Amino acid sequence: MAATKGNCYLCGKELGKTAMKNHILKVHCPEQGQECRLLKIEGSEDKNYWLYVDIPLSSTLKTLDGFLRKIWLECCGHMSAFSNGCGEVGMSVRIGNFNDGDVLLHEYDFGSTTETLITFIGTVYRSQQRGVRLLARNAPIKFICRECASPAVLIDVQDYENKDPFYCRKCAEKNTDPDTVFLPVTNSPRMGVCGYCGESDTFTYAPRTPKYMWVKK
Repeated sequence: MAATKGNCYLCGKELGKTAMKNHILKVHCPEQGQECRLLKIEGSEDKNYWLYVDIPLSSTLKTLDGFLRKIWLECCGHMSAFSNGCGEVGMSVRIGNFNDGDVLLHEYDFGSTTETLITFIGTVYRSQQRGVRLLARNAPIKFICRECASPAVLIDVQDYENKDPFYCRKCAEKNTDPDTVFLPVTNSPRMGVCGYCGESDTFTYAPRTPKYMWVKK
């Protein structure tokens, strides 16, 4: 699969992941204001799913955990945790305790686990506001129906390991196997896992109305 491009949520620019980081740092980082850390967030197993966010130094990992749940992960209220090379890092640890280049692993659901990598890019500034602000996100990956090559909207959970589990709605309706379980195609590394059905439209990119988005503390 080719590397995904994404959209800047502040101006609408479409760029690849690395170019997006440079764009944010060059175009959307004032020299003063509320001090934050710029984070790159990626799926651990599939880095075609990615986000850039900023978050105040005073916020805790619990705030970041809440954001990840809302945009990528939450399905059944599973437990989650952060860790680094030395072990688990508590949810009460503040963002300001981390340095540029630090990397954390976030795990959601210790049964069917989804792993996320968080890289601390650098210090940035923004106007005063609370919590996580979504700056950029990969564009939704397009999957093709295995039966008719139309755009896929559903995934056969039990056939996920075969790497071709995608169906359009019409072809899925023709499936007569009573044991088949379909979940929606989502823009998330948790697609097809447990009961995950995707986030609300809060985080969907709207080309004509780019806007700041964040999760309150």
